[in-house]
Amino acid sequence: MTEHTVHGDPSRAALARRIQLLQDFAEVVRGAPFSYAELVGSLQPQNLSLRPSQWSLLVGGGCGALPSNEVFAGLAGVFGVPASFLLEGGALPPALASMAGPILTLRARRIQEVADRQLVDLAPNVLDDVTAALEPLARLHP
Repeated sequence: MTEHTVHGDPSRAALARRIQLLQDFAEVVRGAPFSYAELVGSLQPQNLSLRPSQWSLLVGGGCGALPSNEVFAGLAGVFGVPASFLLEGGALPPALASMAGPILTLRARRIQEVADRQLVDLAPNVLDDVTAALEPLARLHP
């Protein structure tokens, strides 16, 4: 499988994917997206801050200075994972691994929504193929 990079830096792309996975995990657990404002509010009691530009950099895998290790530890605490998962990657923490099915279902639903908007008028046969390919993921978690 090809490594998807952002701005040519595979480590930043991998970090962005881990952050996005944590956002999806939080959405599945809570039933609603975890907003930037909630994230900042969760960091404040620890006297940690994260500017919108830093959060955008983390989520998008862009170039620029990364937050301190203390901020990464705070983020990990907010999402209930070890800081090493954010900083180094590796195996999914057990809480994330146990929610893999629901996270895949959430992502499949998002892909289906985009496909519906983008393909229905121009390529309905391709939309049917996309829908068929996503069907097994949709059954993982109703």
